[in-house]
Amino acid sequence: MNPNPPVFVVDDEEPVRVSLSKLLRAMGYPTQSFASATAFLESEAVSEHGCLLLDLRMPGMSGIDLIEELTRRQLAVPIIVMTGHTDMKSVQRLESFPLVGFLEKPFSVDQLRELLDRWRFGI
Repeated sequence: MNPNPPVFVVDDEEPVRVSLSKLLRAMGYPTQSFASATAFLESEAVSEHGCLLLDLRMPGMSGIDLIEELTRRQLAVPIIVMTGHTDMKSVQRLESFPLVGFLEKPFSVDQLRELLDRWRFGI
């Protein structure tokens, strides 16, 4: 039995999903990946205990839209946001949500590990 809860990777770019899933598994985390926010919402993972590693900019439902929908449904999912395109409007919208943290692409393994530790151990 794996002592680490799963990390759910939601990103529209397949190479990003694949590489992050491999990295997370090497770090000891089981993973599930989703190509869209809608795919995550429609999965059973939405009600599982785990952490969401979420890209902000995706076609269709954005990462921010997903966060707002999870909040509307009163689902307290720990979320680490990642983006390659930071804009002040998005950052301001995110300030009202209790996120684990924020990663700007490209990010280092150490930066990801730090946020995963913050989520897992409350540090």
